[in-house]
Amino acid sequence: MSWLKRKLNAAYRTAGLVVLDRRARQQFGSRGYLRLFDARPADAKPPDWSDLWFLYAMVRARRPKSILEFGSGCSTIVYAQALADNTAEGAPGFLHSLDADPHWGQVTIDSMPAHLRDVCRVTATERVPADIDGTKVWRFRDVPDVTPDLIYLDGPALTPERRAAIDVLDLEDRFPPGFRLLVDGRSYNCALLERHFKRRYRKTHRRLLKNTSYDLLD
Repeated sequence: MSWLKRKLNAAYRTAGLVVLDRRARQQFGSRGYLRLFDARPADAKPPDWSDLWFLYAMVRARRPKSILEFGSGCSTIVYAQALADNTAEGAPGFLHSLDADPHWGQVTIDSMPAHLRDVCRVTATERVPADIDGTKVWRFRDVPDVTPDLIYLDGPALTPERRAAIDVLDLEDRFPPGFRLLVDGRSYNCALLERHFKRRYRKTHRRLLKNTSYDLLD
């Protein structure tokens, strides 16, 4: 790809994200949800509105009973709000969120709005080194014994030596019909999972949002 084409693609993506971000912020604002993040500390990662709106809309549409999130943050608050809204409409669900960083896990716990604490549990649990066919990877030490309808893979933090996490593969046998895996970025992690999946999935990559979903086919 030429230098000019790369620059143009980057410019188009930036412009597209600006539009998505503005629309997403308006959607949250119309529901009074901009204040959900008021308790987040100043040094925390700020809300990425377009990404968060995608997560909220997905949970509202799919109505999962059980979400398992690897890596907590603003996404945890949005998932919890979407589940609370589903519950109010007679479709209850629960979120288990894991964080390998005790500090940021506690930040998520402390900044969770009080009205959402009944639909989620945030757990700090360290990452442990593992190996899969000679490739160095990570696992979370303590993963809850649940059957998730939705997994969000955005943690733990990766390193140059260990560029993927494989907890998803450990859980694959129990995925129910309608299951979705959503991966935030992590292209190397996606490629590794794809090489080791035992079941069939429909893959969708969203270039603007930089996420990839895998919907269970059988």
